[in-house]
Amino acid sequence: MKRSFIYLAILTALALMLVVFTPEYRSQVSSTVDALLLPVIAEQINEVDRVEVVTAGNHVVATMIKTEAGWRLQQMDAYHANWGKLQPLLAALAQARVVAVKTDKPEYYARLGVEDIDSDDAGSVLLNISVAGQTSGILIGHQTQGRQGQYVRLLDQAASAEIDRRLDVSTELLDWVDSSIIDIGSSEVAEVEIIHPRGDKLLVMRISADQTDFDFAGLPEDREIKSSWAVNSLGSVLSMLELETVKAADGIDWDDAVRMRLLMFSGVEIIVELIESDDQHLLRLQANHPAAKVVTNQASENSATAEQQEIEKRALADIAARVAEINQKTHAWVYGISKRKYDAMAKKPEDVLKPLDTP
Repeated sequence: MKRSFIYLAILTALALMLVVFTPEYRSQVSSTVDALLLPVIAEQINEVDRVEVVTAGNHVVATMIKTEAGWRLQQMDAYHANWGKLQPLLAALAQARVVAVKTDKPEYYARLGVEDIDSDDAGSVLLNISVAGQTSGILIGHQTQGRQGQYVRLLDQAASAEIDRRLDVSTELLDWVDSSIIDIGSSEVAEVEIIHPRGDKLLVMRISADQTDFDFAGLPEDREIKSSWAVNSLGSVLSMLELETVKAADGIDWDDAVRMRLLMFSGVEIIVELIESDDQHLLRLQANHPAAKVVTNQASENSATAEQQEIEKRALADIAARVAEINQKTHAWVYGISKRKYDAMAKKPEDVLKPLDTP
């Protein structure tokens, strides 16, 4: 009888434990659902100062660091990071909410793509987000099927989760750099002059933006251009110009560079230097406004009305701002560009002329 009583007491105690503790466990899980994934990041989103992307085998793809001059990419000599890609990622992380709690068993992590990145064949991507020296690691896994979501796991937690949005975390370094060097449309261009170190010179120009085609200045009487396109294409050589590599400008010899001068109708002048080095096609550039001083002096000497002078003043200020913006971005940097773009900027007269008739 005594033994039966003991068994009954044990069973009663176990039942009480189930009644008491099971609801508490369920409330902890349910309270996680619909909660912010990274509440600390959400509260301090503007204080984030370091973002790191790491792939399988602990390979660091990109490290972006916030400086007084903006976000910089450590792997490219601290060049400008791609804020247009980084900002929406940070915003998504700050707003992401847990839709469902998933497995906490390591043997099932790979199914969701949230396994540790130590192995070379890991399918996850680790994103390290730092605020004032405190880092939160989040493993980005597979996208959900049939709905907008993604599987993730916080690095310091066993349980994985499904969140309510997808995170755009590229594993390509070039996606994290501000790849746009400069963008000047052909409609803005008045002149393009290319001078080679051995003396070859090519100049195309037009008088106004209304003029459809550029003229080949100094076209020999016995020669013809290949086509209008061959000449007009020079006007777009700085349109949507993007880098493939970038590094600090120290230690590069520019003595034998091809030099290109592009003059805009606004008066802004872009000076470009081009060299080939170690199978790379390198470029550096700077902007200036050579006519600014002349225009300013003329404005002070003529009898223009106060309103006209104010208009000219604002126009000069806009031009100066554009020059400063270009130089602030490109000063002291050397860009690696595609061979196609390099060849377009390093043309010689023979490249746009029909070949001479052979006897």
